[in-house]
Amino acid sequence: MTEQKTARATRPTPKRPLPVPPKPAASPLAALKTALETQGFQVQEDPEAGLTFMFEGGQYYLPPQHDDEQFYHLLFPNFWSLETDEEYGRALFACDAVNREAKLVKLHTAEADVWAGVEALHPTPEAFLMALPRYLTFVQEAVRAFREVMLSTLDEAENEAAES
Repeated sequence: MTEQKTARATRPTPKRPLPVPPKPAASPLAALKTALETQGFQVQEDPEAGLTFMFEGGQYYLPPQHDDEQFYHLLFPNFWSLETDEEYGRALFACDAVNREAKLVKLHTAEADVWAGVEALHPTPEAFLMALPRYLTFVQEAVRAFREVMLSTLDEAENEAAES
């Protein structure tokens, strides 16, 4: 007779999965860029200026906030050029008038231009993006109000000059 050897089957030990290193957290600007592009915006990224995108004919900026990842600053720069000292004075008056009434928007002069901005705190880029349509509307309303004040003060100045 032939000897039969019995093979002993051993159950293989399950391999432990290798630990997956955590993905590096995407910067808030990178997450914003991706989300904005998903919504159809054409976004440009600059390490110093942050993100830029066009909305209804205007160029908006989201500058990087390296020291505070929950702070978001939406800027609409250079929407009105200031050519004279008299116009600068009227712009300060108009900025003050609009800032008292506008929701969340701050208008200010920067050298020879007027800028609009919204500053907000959000826990995540997604939370900021949920509010972005309202912020864009608020900025547009504030810019429209600024233009109305500037044009009305120009009309008043012209009327006073004609009466003199």
